[in-house]
Amino acid sequence: MIVLAALAVVGQAVAFQKPPYLHPRLMSSAIRIGRLQDEIQELEHEIHEAEKIDPWGFILEMHDRLNDVEGQFSRRNKSVPCTV
Repeated sequence: MIVLAALAVVGQAVAFQKPPYLHPRLMSSAIRIGRLQDEIQELEHEIHEAEKIDPWGFILEMHDRLNDVEGQFSRRNKSVPCTV
C-alpha cells in the first residue's frame, strides 16, 4: 500500500512537471500511512488469534485442576474444595 501512495505522489509530481522531492509532506504521510496499515494488520491478526481462546473454558479447567489437587489434600487435612 505504501508503494501505491508513493506512486501517486510521484505521478502527481510528474503530471505537474515537478520533482517528487518538492512534496516531502506527502511522502512522509504516505510512509506513515503504510506503517499504520501494517500495524492495523498485525492487530487484526492478534485479535483473530485471541478469539480462539476460550476464557471460560480456561477458568473451568483451572477450577477442575485445583479441585483435584485440593481433593488429594482434603483427604488428609479435611479442607473444603474450591467452588466457583
